[in-house]
Amino acid sequence: MDRGRKAMPVQNKACMTRHIQRCQERHQQKLRDMKCSVDNKCPRAASHLKTKAKKNALMEERFGQIETENRLLLEKMSHIMRFKGGIDCTNDSIKYSHSLGKERRKRELQRITKENQKILKRIENAKPTYNHARWEEEAKKNEDILQNICEFKPQAGRRDDRDDEDSIFGYMDFYDSIPE
Repeated sequence: MDRGRKAMPVQNKACMTRHIQRCQERHQQKLRDMKCSVDNKCPRAASHLKTKAKKNALMEERFGQIETENRLLLEKMSHIMRFKGGIDCTNDSIKYSHSLGKERRKRELQRITKENQKILKRIENAKPTYNHARWEEEAKKNEDILQNICEFKPQAGRRDDRDDEDSIFGYMDFYDSIPE
């Protein structure tokens, strides 16, 4: 008991202690039975989140599509087994049956082929603009000029014996041109 109560004057001390003891027990019981004012339990699970209706609908649609494709495939296979017995490799689709621009493309290809043939004939019938004889004359003149300029003259006939093979030094072997 606390001092404040001891200091209070009472008629019967035994009754007062019994009364205080009952009040304390009642208080302890209320504290044990007390419920919290803040709800800290897990929230209720939303049933619409557990069922996932959209996903189930998409899966159902996909399964339906697969079933349809399987049924069509089975029908095609049974048709092949009943009638042809072989492989059906023809495509009767409108997509592959004809082309709207096929004739136009064929005419364009024929026109291009004719133009190419005309160009080929003009090239074959054209006279050459380069003169071979003049090229050989100029090459001979250049060879004569080279022999006039050279300090060490190439030996006559040595170049023709080699059949225009290049030496290890390039166009003209330096050591073959030195007089002995």
